[in-house]
Amino acid sequence: MSVARATMERMAGWVVVDVETSGMTPAVDRVLSVAAVVVDDDGEVVEEFTSLLNPGVDPGPVHVHGLTPALLAGKPRFEDIAPELARVLEGRTVVAHNATFDASFLAAEARRVGLEPPLTQYVCTLDFAGRLHLSTRDLKLATLAEHFGVEQRSAHDAHDDALVLAGVFSGLRAVADQKGAAPSVRQLEAMVAHPETGFLVSTVWAEAVAAPRLWRPAGRLKRGGGLVQGMEVVFTQDVDRDPEEIVGLVVDSGLYLADRITSRTSLAVCDAPNAVRGRAAFARKKGLELVGSARLVEMLADVAPGRPVGSARPVDDAQESLF
Repeated sequence: MSVARATMERMAGWVVVDVETSGMTPAVDRVLSVAAVVVDDDGEVVEEFTSLLNPGVDPGPVHVHGLTPALLAGKPRFEDIAPELARVLEGRTVVAHNATFDASFLAAEARRVGLEPPLTQYVCTLDFAGRLHLSTRDLKLATLAEHFGVEQRSAHDAHDDALVLAGVFSGLRAVADQKGAAPSVRQLEAMVAHPETGFLVSTVWAEAVAAPRLWRPAGRLKRGGGLVQGMEVVFTQDVDRDPEEIVGLVVDSGLYLADRITSRTSLAVCDAPNAVRGRAAFARKKGLELVGSARLVEMLADVAPGRPVGSARPVDDAQESLF
């Protein structure tokens, strides 16, 4: 059963959340365990909640999470712990690593039993870390834990992962304070669930990605050259500005937004051109130009006309993505 421990008077603030799941698709897979660790503004843990769950289905990759059918038999269902989880999360900002994953699964579980999602807003530490341009080989939780000196005892254990992330989040906030940065807070009411996968995506982003393509592909941005209608833009994790503040301007200027780098990608937005990880490194390997977010906004003020297509067409998803 669930265990809740209040060490001081309940207060609004941050709540670090982690879930272990039976698979990677919220629409069909289930939550096997959930942990929530409430921290105050000083990074101190003030309340904890953790529970194993009986998903009613095969638990999936036991070799990864160690949660066997025998271990989960007799544990509560999600609807049994939902009221207590909602109480812990109420009025607080959820913090998670690759937070869309955790938020999508919690929202899917709640709606599956006719309940409202237990969270209203969240911060993604993966995105937050990318905006701080840390000198790490990647942005995995284990790597960030090592970087900030946080002990990780049991990877893929929801409770331990939540405690580790609480320490990492404290380190990220300290760096952000030095750089005058702040995490982007996503509002659940501004998100939509993909009808097939159940993954949440912001309405702003979804509309930008799905915008009609009125111009023929304009090829890659040339070094020292300008933007042309029909060019395709991909954002890396290493950006100073929240991409959602810019994507509307990208689309309105006649350029296209994509989630991944493919042969159609024209340029990548990156404020750490020497980054050795993720999309920035991949874009450099593919010979794409890296453009800073501030520079992109400047360039969008002067976009050359493209060649119109015969009729507006949706994004072609047939081509396999490269990253």
